[in-house]
Amino acid sequence: MTTLHLLRHGQSTWNAEIRIQGSSDPELSELGITQARAIADKLPQFDRVYSSDLLRTRQTTFHALHGAIDHVDFRPSLREIHLGPWEGMLLSDATEQYPSDVEHFRNEPDRFSLEGAETFHQLQTRAHNAIDDILKDCNHADCDVLIVSHGAFIKSLLIDYDGRSINQIWDSPQIPNCGHSIVNYKNGKAHILKFADQLDW
Repeated sequence: MTTLHLLRHGQSTWNAEIRIQGSSDPELSELGITQARAIADKLPQFDRVYSSDLLRTRQTTFHALHGAIDHVDFRPSLREIHLGPWEGMLLSDATEQYPSDVEHFRNEPDRFSLEGAETFHQLQTRAHNAIDDILKDCNHADCDVLIVSHGAFIKSLLIDYDGRSINQIWDSPQIPNCGHSIVNYKNGKAHILKFADQLDW
């Protein structure tokens, strides 16, 4: 059985500004560093560690592992949803300039289709492919794996494992910064043990 620990990065400087980041590369805020350091002693030992290659996840991984990152596999496939022309914009400005697209993004994710950006379906497919590659690395052995990634990336996986549609990606539970989810894989099936820090799943 393979156990995946899915950890969202700590607060970034753009999270604090309510600025859209997607696959852009802001660093952690001071709070984000504190969050990553706080979770370090709550995590078990891992056989393998993977992280998105973006700075905020690299920094989270560094602090969550007390700086021991020589064995970490940093992968672009674990990045957040790419949001094209929105990246770097304040959410308030995007809402003013792209009202219908923001409406779809927030309330009808299935219809979200912004030129130059990934759709949620494309994100979910990429996320599953990335996880499949990691599971192949484990070669069906008992393996405890840490994956440090992003909110929408992780949520797209968890809602699918829970039998929910992409339109429910923003439903509760939300995934906070440094939110920790746990999924067991056995005989090709995923079972959620903890969903964004909630154990009653």
